[in-house]
Amino acid sequence: MGNIGSRSGPPPPPPPPPHLQGLLHRVPPPHYHRYPGWPPGAAPPSLAVPAQVERQKTVTVSTGVNIKGDTLRLEPDDDGRGLLLAFSFDADVPGSVTVCFFAQEDEEHILKATKENLLKPVTVAFKEGRGQEFKQPCGTGINVSLFEESDLTKVGEGGVFPVAFKVEMAVSSKQELEEGHEDEASKCLVKFAIFVKKDDAEYGVRVVQQVLWVNGTRYVMQEIYGIGNTAESNNDGDDSGKECVICLSEPRDTTVLPCRHMCLCRECAQLLRIQTNKCPICRQPVEDLLEIEVDMKSGGYQGTH
Repeated sequence: MGNIGSRSGPPPPPPPPPHLQGLLHRVPPPHYHRYPGWPPGAAPPSLAVPAQVERQKTVTVSTGVNIKGDTLRLEPDDDGRGLLLAFSFDADVPGSVTVCFFAQEDEEHILKATKENLLKPVTVAFKEGRGQEFKQPCGTGINVSLFEESDLTKVGEGGVFPVAFKVEMAVSSKQELEEGHEDEASKCLVKFAIFVKKDDAEYGVRVVQQVLWVNGTRYVMQEIYGIGNTAESNNDGDDSGKECVICLSEPRDTTVLPCRHMCLCRECAQLLRIQTNKCPICRQPVEDLLEIEVDMKSGGYQGTH
């Protein structure tokens, strides 16, 4: 009986080099994700930890008057030459509106007209009520043909605004007791605006700065983009647009400064400072973060830096 031997043939091919073995399992080669080591015995470097956020409680302030910005406009005067400032508003308290052309704040932040010899400020009182309309009295408007377009569409040297209007609110006795106001005119809202040339060659108005005075303290107001979507309640349960733009799961509660985009949750905001330090919406560098807690019951806000 003969011996049954194994079939002889060429030797198997050698295994691939170590740095290519991962390709057999569709894994990137090790050198693609290799990190430099550290000396033997030395502790590995630690990852950066976000700094603690300094929390400061903010105070919700109600002005008592709501100027509807989308209604702000210029209307022709009866004489056919001047333009009158007009807008719609709601008022929980009585007060007055003062319109001032080519307005400037002096060193004591008092509003004054720099061309009072041509355009005198005009003050109109209003009562408490919803759905009111304001319009300058006839004959008190501005004749834009007397001025250069650049004087109307830009903020002038020394902070001269083409137009400003001041809304002063009276405080009732009940509000004084509840809020601790000391005088009858403890709230004052000033809106500074420029003229905007529209396609039909007519002028419109755009607010560029807002100042709120409360009991002698001056606050510069800034709009936060996206806070409306977060604060609004949806009865149908649709939370679209309320989530952080990074993780898409947590509610957005942090605003990027100075661009004022409220688009992040607290955790992603801290990681943003480490990784890119740029706003995910406009890519502007981040100077600070403002965390805002929305009180859904009272409709107020609390902010922390």
